This record gives sequence, structure tokens and C-alpha cells, in this order.
Amino acid sequence: MTRILSARVLRAQRGGETGRVHAVVRLLVETRPGGGMDQVDVTVAAPGQAPGAAPLRHRLLSAAKLAFAAAPTAYLSRRAA
Repeated sequence: MTRILSARVLRAQRGGETGRVHAVVRLLVETRPGGGMDQVDVTVAAPGQAPGAAPLRHRLLSAAKLAFAAAPTAYLSRRAA
């Protein structure tokens, strides 16, 4: 079981015409119970403006956590390579 311990937006930049924000989010994950922590970087994108939605930072962090939770081995193996 893998747990996400923390998440931080490292780099973010707004796309020109699309209005989307592309970001690299670094996750600190516990790969084994009781130890074995890794840092993984997840690249995500979200609309720059979304009326009625959560703040941009929250949307980026949520997108990264969801992407990692959907396929943790893809990100962990990419880090080891």
C-alpha cells in the first residue's frame, strides 16, 4: 500500500492561448509501511480559471494525487530508471 505524505507545486506556468496551467507537483510517498519514502514528480494541467471551483493550487495538487493514485507503479518505476 502506498501513502501520499505531502505534495508541493514545484513549477507552474500558464499556457498561452489555452489558458491552462501546467505544473510539476512533487509528492512525498511512503512505499512500504514503516519506511521507504520516495519523492516523485507528477506533471499535471488544470484550467487557469474555473468559476465555482477550488483554488488553482488545490486543483493542481488534487490532479497530481489522483494521477499518482491511479498508476503509482508508473511514477515509481520512472523515478528508479
